[in-house]
Amino acid sequence: MKRTLVIVFFLALALATAQRVRLRLPGGWVEGNMAGDVMVFKGIPYAHAERWRPPTVVAAWRGVLDAGEFGPICPQKGDITVRLGRWFGRYVPPASEDCLNLNVWAPAGKPPEKGWPVMVFIHGGSFTGGSGSEPIYDGASLARRGVIVVTINYRLGALGFLALPALAAEDPHGSTGDYGLLDQLAALSWLRGQVSGFGGDPDRITLFGESAGAMSLCDLYTSPLAKGAFARAIIESGGCNYAIPKQLAYQRAAEVAEKIGCGVNDLACWRAQPVGRLLEASATSETDFEKDPFKPVVDGYVLPEDPEKALREGKANRAPLLVGANAGEYRLDVTAQIDPRKSSWAGVAQIIREREGERADEVIAHYRERFGADARSAYYAYMTERILYCPPYRAGRWIAKNTEVYAYRFEYGSPYWPFVGSMHGMELPFVFGTRDVWPFWALFLSAGELQRTEPLQDAVQQLWTEFAKGEAQPRAGYAPLPRIGTGWVMGFDLPWGWRADDWSSRCALWGARQ
Repeated sequence: MKRTLVIVFFLALALATAQRVRLRLPGGWVEGNMAGDVMVFKGIPYAHAERWRPPTVVAAWRGVLDAGEFGPICPQKGDITVRLGRWFGRYVPPASEDCLNLNVWAPAGKPPEKGWPVMVFIHGGSFTGGSGSEPIYDGASLARRGVIVVTINYRLGALGFLALPALAAEDPHGSTGDYGLLDQLAALSWLRGQVSGFGGDPDRITLFGESAGAMSLCDLYTSPLAKGAFARAIIESGGCNYAIPKQLAYQRAAEVAEKIGCGVNDLACWRAQPVGRLLEASATSETDFEKDPFKPVVDGYVLPEDPEKALREGKANRAPLLVGANAGEYRLDVTAQIDPRKSSWAGVAQIIREREGERADEVIAHYRERFGADARSAYYAYMTERILYCPPYRAGRWIAKNTEVYAYRFEYGSPYWPFVGSMHGMELPFVFGTRDVWPFWALFLSAGELQRTEPLQDAVQQLWTEFAKGEAQPRAGYAPLPRIGTGWVMGFDLPWGWRADDWSSRCALWGARQ
């Protein structure tokens, strides 16, 4: 009996060991886990950073780096996905300022001669929340299509985007306010040096990002520090119009300074503040992106000038681009179903006047003409088109002057929740293959709907990965991807295929910046 137990013990140990995988990267050994035919490495530190200083890339390490568990997420306050995850018993890594880590999903098979293409995802969250370790961003399904998938953390909120004159004065480049973007650049630098160890091709890195991640990516298109850092990009529901001028960033920092009791030039006081106090003092809104105070800053170094101006003038990375948005982005704001201010013309007109100033009458007339008495639909369309729908297509048209740009529109809506339609983020479970993961499973609710939408997921993943691989004619099923500006976009619904481009009708007000 004793001998049998010993044999069983060593057999179990052998099986457990077989589920681990160890690779030699240029910087050192790393050990992760096998998930079927995919190797998974979690929580790899790509850089270290002190508060409000540029990150230092981790070039090498001693011993074997254990990459079996997700690393800490970056400090954040009130992020709804984190709260919901904890309410439903999902493990959420602890937060720490030492949060610059990334996760890698790589095919376990023999890589092609030049290595697997690499897809690096930049998460959204209004620049104040989110992380690369959220289950909805699990990269295994995409990796099985012959790409390496990477998700990253970057500093958020005041820790990622606070701008102070004193910080600019101490920086050798006069930079301030773009620590989160510098983190993203550091992750790309780490990958270019290390990804060959996972079987990846450092010359075929595709960035893809959603919401604030797409806006970050859009900014990187115009940053001289990102030149040569990526070969292709996919922008999902985010434009180039949310980098703020340095003086506005200073003004917002002064407002936070009053709350925490630090002078704007007293860096010792700022750096001594508990992180929770900084988050508490700088948080404003969880539901209105435009009211969140911290966003990338036109600091003269990371972002030399307003990104939209740079794109208009052709001062941008010439990486080929796939760009798109969801047809009903702002239907994520379910409060409009019960809020009379968002469902009556008196209330909607007031919202527009608060945001548009002298242009308000023109905007109100435009949406009244389109929607008549249906004020709630007008509200959704106004917020969608102004913030999330028209800006990425506008950026794509500028980028198309110098390189190939393709366009898609995501249109699928859950039959169980028709009022949310193709809301913000609806494409993500199809991109990552995580339709059965919380909170996305709530949109499908049945095995029948999961089965019905399986072909749509296949089409989305096929297009994303073929684009990343540099295919001459990326396709969704048999449908080739149309170029932006040709009058067509790839529409993703059941069925999917070419749709008429509605840029002229939907973005007449918001395309005028060209």
